[in-house]
Amino acid sequence: MKKFVYATMLVLVFSTTGIHAQTVIDRIHFEFAAGTGARQNGIKPVDFSFKSLVDFVSISYLFVTVEDNISLYRNNNVKSYSNGVSIGGGLGVKLLNGTKGIHGLDVRAKALTCAGNPAWKRTTYDAALAWYIKSFRFSPVVELGYRYLDSRTAGLDNYGNAYLSIGLRY
Repeated sequence: MKKFVYATMLVLVFSTTGIHAQTVIDRIHFEFAAGTGARQNGIKPVDFSFKSLVDFVSISYLFVTVEDNISLYRNNNVKSYSNGVSIGGGLGVKLLNGTKGIHGLDVRAKALTCAGNPAWKRTTYDAALAWYIKSFRFSPVVELGYRYLDSRTAGLDNYGNAYLSIGLRY
């Protein structure tokens, strides 16, 4: 009985979202980007990210992301940095999906956590707008948003900042 209820709910959801026939290649996208945020508490973040996006319905998608996080700061008037890798994922909603134009605008939310044993243990939460050109070839992607860092390392406070990333989408 549970399987029947779940199958019925799935059919109803897909019938209301207007799924169009797409190949697997049409539903998967990749993004490479470099970004930076506003200096906060003496720390300037620089991030390099890779995202793999999969459309599961016509108006939204899930994505998995890996980021190389570099935090630039001064320690006793000496320039220094900490480096770490974060992995996570999120959800994106397409705002300009129904239009016939070439521009895409999405709202994205994601959560990341550090991998391995970095100097700065943290969890990151992002909310952003992403602009790109709808294309099956490489196109630019610009993401503007707000990032909150929940620090789990003694001596480093939590903070939030605005960030901008620029990259390529395929």
